[in-house]
Amino acid sequence: MSVTPSPGPITPTVPGSRVDGFLLARSPLGWLVRWIAGIQASVRVKLLSAFLLIACLIIAVGVISVQLLASMDRHSRSLDQAHERVHWSQQIEHALALQMHYTAMALVLKDETSIARILRENNRFNDTLARIEGAAPRDELTLIQQVRSAQEDAMGVVADIANLIREQKLEDAMEALVTREDPLYRKIEGLVRQVVALEQQRMENLRESFAAANRRSLLVMAGFAALAIVLALLFGFVISWSFILPVQEAHGFLSQVAAGNFGVTVRVANRDEFGALAENMNRMSTELQRLDEQQKRAAGELRSLNERLGAASRAKSEFLASMSHELRTPLNAILGFIELILDDLYGDVPPALREPLADVQTNATHLLRLINDVLDLSKIEAGRMELVPADYAVTDVLETVRASLRSLAAEKGLDFVVSAPPDLPLAHGDGKRITQCLLNLAGNAIKFTKHGQVAIAAEVQGETLRYCVSDTGIGIPADQLDNVFAEFRQVDATVAHEYGGTGLGLSITKKFVELHGGRIRVESEPGKGSTFSFEVPLRVGDGRDT
Repeated sequence: MSVTPSPGPITPTVPGSRVDGFLLARSPLGWLVRWIAGIQASVRVKLLSAFLLIACLIIAVGVISVQLLASMDRHSRSLDQAHERVHWSQQIEHALALQMHYTAMALVLKDETSIARILRENNRFNDTLARIEGAAPRDELTLIQQVRSAQEDAMGVVADIANLIREQKLEDAMEALVTREDPLYRKIEGLVRQVVALEQQRMENLRESFAAANRRSLLVMAGFAALAIVLALLFGFVISWSFILPVQEAHGFLSQVAAGNFGVTVRVANRDEFGALAENMNRMSTELQRLDEQQKRAAGELRSLNERLGAASRAKSEFLASMSHELRTPLNAILGFIELILDDLYGDVPPALREPLADVQTNATHLLRLINDVLDLSKIEAGRMELVPADYAVTDVLETVRASLRSLAAEKGLDFVVSAPPDLPLAHGDGKRITQCLLNLAGNAIKFTKHGQVAIAAEVQGETLRYCVSDTGIGIPADQLDNVFAEFRQVDATVAHEYGGTGLGLSITKKFVELHGGRIRVESEPGKGSTFSFEVPLRVGDGRDT
């Protein structure tokens, strides 16, 4: 299969790729690979078929080997038989020599024992000749018949010689031996030698045939084994590349998809699991392209929305900063006039009016604090909040916080404890903002604590200044700890309704601490109080801003 668009023909990327590429592109193996890939069968069936073909080759090699061994066994038996016939022919020759010897001895010894030996050797001669005759070819049968006929004549002469010896006619017996028996023996001897020569020649021919058959068997076996190896390699090459090609193309497809090109598709030549996989990859590519286009449209819309939201946020922050400033000016005037009235600068204030005026002063002060919080938050979000670092005494900051909140704590009957080591060094930072952070944390602690105490502590840890505000108030659930520093957020609506507040104090405190290069954390448990602590560098660098 191939990936669309494709830069060119498929090139193998495995070891030996030049040879494989040549075989795939310039030989019929490439067509065979594509034909195997196009067969409508599962990968399992194709692999099993390949294994079956290789198994058949192994079986064929075994069958050929068995046939060659059987042929060699037949040749070996034929050679053994030829050797045995040669041995028989040599026995005939030996028996003939013994006959001639015993015949001569019969004339010398003049006894029946020698004649009996002649007859025994004659029987052995005839038995062995019969064995040779039973396995002799046609051209040898005539020669054997001549031997048999001459042997019968010789035995007739031997009988005559034996009778002459019994009759004490030794001269006649000697004449019969010389004139009749000896020529027959020599004739038989010549014929037997021919038989021996023929049998030996047959054995040599069989030996040469056996050696040639062995050579042919070895050549056939080696050739067939080499052919089986070549066929097995070809089968392995074809079946493996019918699987490797789609895998390579799938790798190329996935590489392009990983690079972000979701428009590619895979053209399938395989009609097996690889083909089904390629079809699924094509559907995946189409779906990815659709999702990519959808995501790009959504990203464009989101960027546009973020730009509008950013502009709206900046406009909101600038508006809040401007409005907070404009609201704070008349509110300061109102607080000033109320303070003058309560100080009796405009005459005695009737007791009936003093309490309402005090309430107006309290609420106006609270309103001013909220406006200041909004102004600080808007400056931070607008990027216009800057720290004013200077040396400050930590004890002065703690005393300012204690003086500002002790009356509020006393009204609720709370113990208000401020502690710090006497040898605290001077710190460098925006002391006003640190004071504001402690006022926010301690004010919240007093507000959410009905009984018990609120404690403020400070200590130096190396080059870090650590402030801690703890209380015995209502506490914060564990699932709400991540939200306590969010803007305009409180633990829940019940707390907001009962205790009031806008939820800006902790958010502003966190931002001031981070402007100092510090961090703030909270530990709390419902019903057991809360502990807020923040750490800032003992010496904050100048010019730190948002």
